[in-house]
Amino acid sequence: MADPRPRLRFAGLAIALCVVSPSLAPAQTPSPETLAAFRSDPRSFFFEQRAGEAIACGQIVLQDPDYPPAERVEALTTLGAIYVSTKRMPQARAAFFEILEQDPLTELSRPEQLPPPVLRLFYGMRDSLLLEAGGGRPDIRTVAVGEIENNSIVQGGPFDLDRFALGLQHVLVTDLKASTPLKIVDRQRLDVLLEEIGMNQNDEVFDPRFSVPLGKLCGAQSYLFGSLFQVEEKKIRLDLKWVDTSTTEVLLSEGLEMKIGSGDDLLELERKVLLDLLLPKMHQFLVAAEGDAAPNEKELKQRVKKYFDEKKRAKKRLAEDKSYVDLLLSTGEAILAEERGDLEQARAAWAQVRQIDPLDPLAADRQGALVAYLDLQEAP
Repeated sequence: MADPRPRLRFAGLAIALCVVSPSLAPAQTPSPETLAAFRSDPRSFFFEQRAGEAIACGQIVLQDPDYPPAERVEALTTLGAIYVSTKRMPQARAAFFEILEQDPLTELSRPEQLPPPVLRLFYGMRDSLLLEAGGGRPDIRTVAVGEIENNSIVQGGPFDLDRFALGLQHVLVTDLKASTPLKIVDRQRLDVLLEEIGMNQNDEVFDPRFSVPLGKLCGAQSYLFGSLFQVEEKKIRLDLKWVDTSTTEVLLSEGLEMKIGSGDDLLELERKVLLDLLLPKMHQFLVAAEGDAAPNEKELKQRVKKYFDEKKRAKKRLAEDKSYVDLLLSTGEAILAEERGDLEQARAAWAQVRQIDPLDPLAADRQGALVAYLDLQEAP
């Protein structure tokens, strides 16, 4: 018979971490409908800033020894986000510690829906614990996408290449997630990890002191990064490197030059990166590791082509006075603001992205997370 004490210890910790000041507590016990809503979608309570109700629901559902593990993680993630936002760090750490005590390899679902301070705290705790334990096991289909650095010497082009490089990294991540079977490590997640292991530059991935912990901690078998150069006023060169984190073997080192004067040019650059540069090497990598279980290259190409056909049609929904390049630059500005810790500016920048493309899912998630975080910080 299984020992029930670990489960009871988790429940006891969950009860303790839900004790908060009266200002966050609801006036009455949550209704059955509220409890059902929390069980169904705990994170919506963070987005809707229903802090007191979330905590009251947490006090109840986390005492249930039969509460499913995945739902428990979501409930604790929501409570942790609320506690970080309301500056109750001991309770936030207790919530995240309970998640990690159950499974030190836990990855948060939908990290794009959580504000940067929440991800920094959770993954800082997780990576510290894993470093002590020697890390986990990388997954062949998981790729960490590092920075695309602006290394241009030529100045005076039509747009800010720092923002352009960040926006290009974002769309590359989005394209890989949407059109390939690869699991992509979130940028915010990667930033915390690189800080934890002391890795400052992309090229340090060739040093086993950095590449091995990188792969073990984020679960990525490989690391993709690049450099951007302005060749002429409206022409850029993009160089990409793809490295196996366990061996530091270079899987790919190639580049291409293209004119970028319109949204159609940018889409063509994205398409060439995926179809001409990454996809053939990706297929070889998967075949070498998985044999007959690897996806068919023809099917992969068809999937990528279908994705870009749909993406080209979707451009029509952009605001009439804006272009796809404007969308990329505004996204870069939002990411830059997050990186420098200016979350008010980041919220405004993501709102600008949504004005250009109201259906951009990442912008909606990022703006919603920052609205909830900043408003909860200001709550009495």
